[in-house]
Amino acid sequence: MAIDVICTGCHKRFQVSEQFAGQKGPCPGCKTMIEIPNLEDIVVVHERETTKTGAPARIDSIKRQKTTVNKSEFILAVAAFSMGLIVALITRFTLSEANQHPGMLLAISAGCLLGIGTSLLGYIVLRGQDTEIRNDRKTIIKGCLVGVLYTFFWRLQELITSGVLTPDGNIILPGVIILVITLVVIASFVPMAVFEFEYTQGLVHVILFISALAIYSLILGDIALIIK
Repeated sequence: MAIDVICTGCHKRFQVSEQFAGQKGPCPGCKTMIEIPNLEDIVVVHERETTKTGAPARIDSIKRQKTTVNKSEFILAVAAFSMGLIVALITRFTLSEANQHPGMLLAISAGCLLGIGTSLLGYIVLRGQDTEIRNDRKTIIKGCLVGVLYTFFWRLQELITSGVLTPDGNIILPGVIILVITLVVIASFVPMAVFEFEYTQGLVHVILFISALAIYSLILGDIALIIK
């Protein structure tokens, strides 16, 4: 195999036999001493592969997967959110002038349904564009788990507010604000662990649930019910 050599003095290009690889010798043109490259230092450019017909072989590129909404996730998310609003409407008609607080069972039911709905919808919106979509039940189960945990944090806040932060019927607003912020910060770690989100994504996920609770409270006619 012939070795291509370029003289460092006159820049003349010529070829020498491979038996001179790694040796030094004078340039045939200007007599400058040059070093012949070793065989292992030579870069070999292979020709493009061809098919049986003689045409260049086709190289398959890596295609970017586009995320599409999983129908099962979306349908369940919309159904759960809609059922949560329906429960809120039913709760509205059960309230009376004497009792403006919804029953515990109805509140928990509405919270779980809204939580599941916003959890799945939030996951659909916030997940990475290259996330592989699988038609299995894992995502739905995770969404339901996160929604139920959100409801737990919501009712825990209500229990602490009514039991500790409302002495003599007067609510301690600064204490409630600190409590809510603390629970939101803690709850934001839930979607991080379950959905493998970043913390900011987890915080946005929690805010979606809080927005759903605000809609629930407005349907009941009192935005303050979001903490009651």
